[in-house]
Amino acid sequence: MNTGRSNRERMRLSETAAEVMRSSEYMEVQDYIRSKSKLGETALKMVGAKRYVMSKAIDIQRSKQESQYETDEDRALKLIQIMPYWLDAQVKLNDHKSDMSHKEIKKCKETVTIFNKIIRTMIDEEQCSSMKETMDSINKVMLMLNYTRSEIEYASQSFYAVIQGMRHEIAAESALNWTPGVELAEMTNIEDDLNGGDIRVHYVDDQGERFEFNIDIKATKISANKANERNRRPGYYAICSGFSDDDFCGRVLPENKIIKSKCSYYEEKIKEIVAIERCSKAQRTPRRAV
Repeated sequence: MNTGRSNRERMRLSETAAEVMRSSEYMEVQDYIRSKSKLGETALKMVGAKRYVMSKAIDIQRSKQESQYETDEDRALKLIQIMPYWLDAQVKLNDHKSDMSHKEIKKCKETVTIFNKIIRTMIDEEQCSSMKETMDSINKVMLMLNYTRSEIEYASQSFYAVIQGMRHEIAAESALNWTPGVELAEMTNIEDDLNGGDIRVHYVDDQGERFEFNIDIKATKISANKANERNRRPGYYAICSGFSDDDFCGRVLPENKIIKSKCSYYEEKIKEIVAIERCSKAQRTPRRAV
C-alpha cells in the first residue's frame, strides 16, 4: 500500500468529474447528441443524459491514453464511469432478482464485481483515507450527475456496504501476508470473485507441502457461518476477518500494528483449512495396488 499521501492527493472524484465536464471530449459528446437527436438541446436535459455524456466522454479520454500504468486519475475515471451501471445493477439485484433470468443476474453481478474491484484497488492504493471523506466524494459526484436525494441515499447505503466489505478484505489480505507459512495472499480475479473467493492464498506447511485455496472474507462471524451453511461445496471457505469496527478507528484501513496483531488468528484459521485440504487431497490420490 502507498503511504504518505496528502488529503489533496487522495479522493478527488468530484474534482475529476468536474474536469471531465469542462473537457473538449464532453463538449464533443454534447454536440453529437444535439445534432443527432430529434429533441436537440432538450435531449441534454433528460434524466440520465448527463451520465451518458460523462460515460462517453471518459471513453474518449481513456482511448487517447498512451501510458500502460494505471494512475489515481485513471481509477477515479473508471469509478465515475461505471457508477450509474453499478447502481442500476445493485437496484436490480436487491429489488428485482426474483424476476430476473440467470443470464441477467450474472451480468448484474459482473458489473457489481468490477465496481467492487475498482473500489478495492483505490483503498489499497490509499486514495480513500477516511470513511467520511469517501462517502462525501461519492455523494458529490452523484449530485453532479443529477441523481435525486432518494437515489443518493440508496446509493450511499449500498456503497457503505461495499466499503465495509472491501476494507475487511484488504485488512485480511495484509494480515495474511504477515502470517507464517503464507507465501502470498492476493486479490482473486473476477471469475473467482463471482464464485465466492475474495483472496487467493499460497501456503507452505512445516513439511514443505504446498497448498493453494481461496477464502471468502466476511465482516462478522455470523455472516461467515451463514455463508458456509449456504455454500457447502468442497473448497469453499468463508471466515470472519477478525477485525472489529474499533480496529478501524474511523479510517478506511486499520493501522499496521492492529493488522499485525491478527496474524495469530489467521495462522489458526489457515491451519484449519489446510487440514481439510490435506484430507481432500488424500481422497483424490489413488491408492497403489498391493
